[in-house]
Amino acid sequence: MEQIFKISDEQWERLNDTTLRIVLERSDKLVASSLEQLRKSTDRAYTLFGFLLTVFSGITAYLIKCMDVGTLLPCVALWLGCGVALVLMFSKVIWVHPFVNQGNQPRYLITKELTDAYKSDGAYQHMLLVAAIEENQNCYDHNSNILKERAKVIEDVMTVIKTTVVIVAFITVFVKLLNI
Repeated sequence: MEQIFKISDEQWERLNDTTLRIVLERSDKLVASSLEQLRKSTDRAYTLFGFLLTVFSGITAYLIKCMDVGTLLPCVALWLGCGVALVLMFSKVIWVHPFVNQGNQPRYLITKELTDAYKSDGAYQHMLLVAAIEENQNCYDHNSNILKERAKVIEDVMTVIKTTVVIVAFITVFVKLLNI
């Protein structure tokens, strides 16, 4: 469960508009960076999925026509490893991620509290900056969590691929030694 970031009352009172603008500018850059990393991560995930699907399809076609048991064993291991990697990718990575856009939704910028602040003592701008900073932090946290989850699954997929390659190498050496 994501925790909502709120600037404390003490921080709210101590920070002036200039400082808040600097914080907002920096947080805008961080959120933009996290969104770009999420986009690139999606592109790389789809590329890896396409590559694995191509390899899996090729191995499947080869297995259908394969008659030699010595060749069949490493191919089955490779086919199983690629299949497991594909299932992980398809079930946990290939999806439209629920990212959070950068910036504030207008409904959050025209709340009763903000309009009351605007009417009463001109603190509207200050409250607006605070609201924008809080929204940026929440956006960054949400997008970072999605990116971390995806990276974990990709790490698992790469472990499956590495393990598969090692198993195929051992099976190949074992089959060659038996044929001698």
